[in-house]
Amino acid sequence: MLTPLDVEGRARLGEYVEQRKFDLEIVTRRVAELEREYGVVFDPECPVPSDPGLGKSVFEAGFVLALEAGLYVVDESRVAKFSEEELKEALQCAPRELVLGRGMDSRVLRVRLPGDTQKPFVFGGLAGTPVPEEYFYITALSYARQPLVDALDHGSMQEVSGVRVRAGAPSEAVAGTRELLYLRRALRDAGRPGMHLLAGESSVSSLGSLAAISTGLLQEGDAHLLPILNELKTDYSQLAKAHVGLERGVLGAALVDPIVGGFARGPAGSAIVSVAEAVLSLVAYRAGYILVHPTHIVKKATSTAECMWVQVAVGLSNTHMRLPLVADIWPAFGLGTTEYLYEIAANTIAATAAGMHLLGPVPANGSAPNGGGLEAEFMAEVGRASAGLSPSSACEIVVELYKKYGEKLRSPDYGRPFWELYDPRTAKPHPSWVEAVHSALRELSELGLRL
Repeated sequence: MLTPLDVEGRARLGEYVEQRKFDLEIVTRRVAELEREYGVVFDPECPVPSDPGLGKSVFEAGFVLALEAGLYVVDESRVAKFSEEELKEALQCAPRELVLGRGMDSRVLRVRLPGDTQKPFVFGGLAGTPVPEEYFYITALSYARQPLVDALDHGSMQEVSGVRVRAGAPSEAVAGTRELLYLRRALRDAGRPGMHLLAGESSVSSLGSLAAISTGLLQEGDAHLLPILNELKTDYSQLAKAHVGLERGVLGAALVDPIVGGFARGPAGSAIVSVAEAVLSLVAYRAGYILVHPTHIVKKATSTAECMWVQVAVGLSNTHMRLPLVADIWPAFGLGTTEYLYEIAANTIAATAAGMHLLGPVPANGSAPNGGGLEAEFMAEVGRASAGLSPSSACEIVVELYKKYGEKLRSPDYGRPFWELYDPRTAKPHPSWVEAVHSALRELSELGLRL
């Protein structure tokens, strides 16, 4: 197995390529060719595709792209290339199940496949969303208290003690350690001190995560985020984080987030790029699990028909990879709106039926802390009810839900901040919001979901 240091060595000896040329020729042009060669086509009428042949085609095209394109290392403007044997070895040696967290609060994250009856693992939290420091602890507590939430991936602090966080500065180190102190306190107060944390979200470069690891606040059994940069890229900051995490037993959660409508082209190309980036994250970072987060270039949300299709297509391809895949649930609407709940439900049903685990939900396109723990419990309930659904059965429900919000995604209502619909002292949701969630659950039951 290769190491992050090996990737650096490959990059230093690799071919020099201007970044614009890599984006347009090595990625975009080749992806277009692979779409045609492997017959990968997006159907806008069906956001939850069910053809196993699509999964095979997406996997094979993604593997070819990873082999031919390699991984562009931004600091060197050079490409690290990997052999077919190295990519296959990375897939073969990837973990099929992981114990996340510690002691009585540990949970097992296993590979799920399309139509799997296994209940999805649930990561709750605002997942990198900017949260004011004064509300960071109480918002984290609202998620940690939810019985069906298995792990916590919370927000980021962009300001500490009145100082704006800057990459590589003391403010970033402070934000990285202070984030973990708030999270640890929330877990203790929720009675779940050993719960798995995917943390270091306040880390702008690598410094925040490294500070959290060096102080022992981010521990063995926890994870930090290791994104594959758009598209098919990495940098020394990510490789350094990956190396230190491997040394200290902190898992790498690889973030695969192609821009749908960008260099990855449309949904078909973005699915191919997602598979390529998942494979490359294994060989470059030795990632423990993969977060799949396609981002619409205009609408942003993963609840768009295009992005749900990408997540499902990648889920179908997992029959050939068998990796722990986690779908980011990233709605455009926010707290207090019924559309927010419809988005969560549609995206959750699609992802669960496709064999993915769940993370979020992250409101307001990740721009504001307009959400709380009750919606994560709602997502978990819907995920449990969707386990065992085939993609074709799920599609009927998702299409009906999409009618309730799809046309509004270009101008969504971001809703209200946490402290307006949750008690900022106790983290309890307002009764009116509890009733709105219960009403949405009743609607889902009427659509045929077994809640």
